[in-house]
Amino acid sequence: MSGRALVTGAAGFVGRVLCAHLESNGWEVLRCDRVEMPGIITCDVTDSAQIDRLLDASGAFTHIFHLAAIAFLPAAEREPARAMDINCTGLIRLAEALRARGSAARFLFTGTAEVYGPPLSLPITETHPLNPANPYAISKAAADLYCAYLHKAYGMETLRMRPFNHSGPGQVEAFVLSNFARQIAEIEGERRAPLMRVGNLSAARDFLHVNDVVRAYELAALHGRAGEAYNVCSGESRVIREALNLLFEMGRKTIVIDEDPARMRPVDIPDIRGSHEKLTAHTGWTPQIPFEKILEDVLNYWRETLAAESHSAGSGLSSQSK
Repeated sequence: MSGRALVTGAAGFVGRVLCAHLESNGWEVLRCDRVEMPGIITCDVTDSAQIDRLLDASGAFTHIFHLAAIAFLPAAEREPARAMDINCTGLIRLAEALRARGSAARFLFTGTAEVYGPPLSLPITETHPLNPANPYAISKAAADLYCAYLHKAYGMETLRMRPFNHSGPGQVEAFVLSNFARQIAEIEGERRAPLMRVGNLSAARDFLHVNDVVRAYELAALHGRAGEAYNVCSGESRVIREALNLLFEMGRKTIVIDEDPARMRPVDIPDIRGSHEKLTAHTGWTPQIPFEKILEDVLNYWRETLAAESHSAGSGLSSQSK
């Protein structure tokens, strides 16, 4: 079974992977994002008029995958009002526009495990109280609660996904594993000295490959129970230092670590590990890709990306000298 899906935030890291995954499984996918790109309908979720034009021109959908968001925590800390406007109020605008049109589409909201805040116990289940500890998590918690309200008040078929950390090829370097991998690839390519600047290495996080995440979103959209929240996680936490050491083992250079206070978060939770038992019970989803494969894929992505950049730059210089 598949359907006709609207994917917001389709130009983002997870959005791109999700759209490709859905299409490979027979879905009809309409991509939208605030950025202008080929194959993507421009729509800013902070603009009600743009949402109205999109929905009026697109016809009915069976599913909405709402990924549009400020997803980088420091960006939300710098502009908390904008984060709330996009991450929460943007969702409200889209959901209310759908409701005004009598849409029966299932509405899958991609939140975050950051809504739980410092864990009271591990592993974290969906019954854990919401206690967000930063502006990004606060904006996502508000949107999560509004989705629950939409289901209770109006019977809207909302699904609240709470993904833990995830990575994979194509993720920007602002996120920890991708940042490490890019630095290593740059050192291997002699673009920088063999010194890595890092933040807090003692924190432990629950990581998934992005391909496992988008599989979870599809299965939840098809088989999840309306109104429910679902953790998307591996069920295991990995210390950041362990991840870095594994990347070093995959690398080709000896590298020195420099812990940079500027990379430390004001509030950093020591250990986060989730339970995916509920998602597994309701949809059959389980994580399939091992942690080491995540690291390998991200490192190889940056090696290939930087090599392509070097080749392109070299070709440009060559053509100018002829």
